[in-house]
Amino acid sequence: MNYMNKKMYFVYHVPKVKVGVTANLGKRVFEEQGYDPSEVQILHTTYLIEEASELEKMYQKSFGYTVDQMTYAELMKGNKKKTKSKSKFKINVTDMTTTFPCWSFDITALLERNVGETIKLNTGEKIAISDTLIEWIKRNIKDSQYTKGRSFIYNKALLKFIKDPSQDNLENQIDVIYDVVNGNKITTKCENCIFDSIRLWAADRGLYQKGDVKTQYVKLQEEAGEVARAIIKNDPVELKDGIGDMVVVLTNLAHLAGFTIEECIESAYDVILDRQGEMVNGSFVKNETL
Repeated sequence: MNYMNKKMYFVYHVPKVKVGVTANLGKRVFEEQGYDPSEVQILHTTYLIEEASELEKMYQKSFGYTVDQMTYAELMKGNKKKTKSKSKFKINVTDMTTTFPCWSFDITALLERNVGETIKLNTGEKIAISDTLIEWIKRNIKDSQYTKGRSFIYNKALLKFIKDPSQDNLENQIDVIYDVVNGNKITTKCENCIFDSIRLWAADRGLYQKGDVKTQYVKLQEEAGEVARAIIKNDPVELKDGIGDMVVVLTNLAHLAGFTIEECIESAYDVILDRQGEMVNGSFVKNETL
């Protein structure tokens, strides 16, 4: 067989994330999905799309991932009749969220195959999938922490965008990012607050989409260890850096838990504001009341 003009198909694995197939590894996986080559394992290469599709399903099953209902070959062939009969645009709409049957990094491909389809909210609104909406969903989609291969958006944030798309600009990205967590706009009492910058930095790097409170707690313990070492070494530079790192992690931990760090600090301060006690061995010990 002459393979000179044939496409090469790559069956690839991103450990703990997914198994997929593509004919353009560089653009699809490294450029669009943002993975580094060191993060991706090539499981198989072939010129046969059917072979790649079958191996993708086999590897998905063996690694414990959700097996795609439609094979890569079926998607590429654009079998519209079969697609319609299987109702491929299967989304789950609740009062609070709209959930899609894919990871967040695959949302663009799913939506682009379904331009013109409609998201029907429980409040009665019907929102058509368009290029503009796809761009908004890409920025606001969040992976489910409970079900593998699922991602969601908050309907309240979606309606806010639909009613006034002009508000969805860079200056308002922080508000949109907060909506991903709890559907509400979160404001702070300080202008250009450093906590806002921390949250925007974290969101830009996918921390809120791929992280959770457990991973941030582990990170917090790591940073606490760095602070302890700096104290032992009497290194003020490392101590300052370590304290700052802990504040950053705490800011992200609070965000992933559905709070803001400002709310947590204010809550703690309200508790200690009128607290009475005394210093014992260098620590403040509160008075116990019966």
